[in-house]
Amino acid sequence: MSPETPVQTVLVCSQCGRSLAPSELVHIAGSWVCANCKPAFLSRVMASGASTSAFQYGGFWIRLGARILDGLVLGVPFMIVGFLLIPNLLRTATRAPATPAAGAAFAAFGLTFVLVGFVIGGCYEVLMLKYRSATLGKLACGLKVVRSGGGGLSWGVCVGRFFMWNVITSGIPYLNSVLMLVSSIMLGVDDEKRALHDRVCDTRVIFNRA
Repeated sequence: MSPETPVQTVLVCSQCGRSLAPSELVHIAGSWVCANCKPAFLSRVMASGASTSAFQYGGFWIRLGARILDGLVLGVPFMIVGFLLIPNLLRTATRAPATPAAGAAFAAFGLTFVLVGFVIGGCYEVLMLKYRSATLGKLACGLKVVRSGGGGLSWGVCVGRFFMWNVITSGIPYLNSVLMLVSSIMLGVDDEKRALHDRVCDTRVIFNRA
């Protein structure tokens, strides 16, 4: 038996009709265009006012839904742990004499609980973005996070995006109400649905068509 010849996939340029390999064509406004035809085609598309992006961007409500799902993924286990530990601590504190040391121990527990939650949340979001380009909430909503050109995220971008949203935008008391409102307005009016942290980190939230 002779070995089978592998079938090579070819695509046709929508402008000149030439059959070329996929690597020699670019997808613009729903059409495959070769390098020779790209400048003239782009000029016509921009003159007509059509979008040149191959992405479908995630809007405010679906991204809010993804955030809520992520909040449940992280929040429910911590609520269970809190319900199990805090009543025992309160009973111990009420039985013991009220001393500054007892109050300091209870405050230290609360601070440790918050810091552990923050670290776990950071590891969850950064690792999910790096290796899956989306958190579980975004995956459930069919979304993923990419760079402006559609590429994957570096470690720096993943950490920066987490920091921008969880610390700068939503983590600073009083200022967070202003920044979250501004970020939501930016997301709603921007053609690429970029929130504040998307603009700073040069990311886009798109629908995953894979």
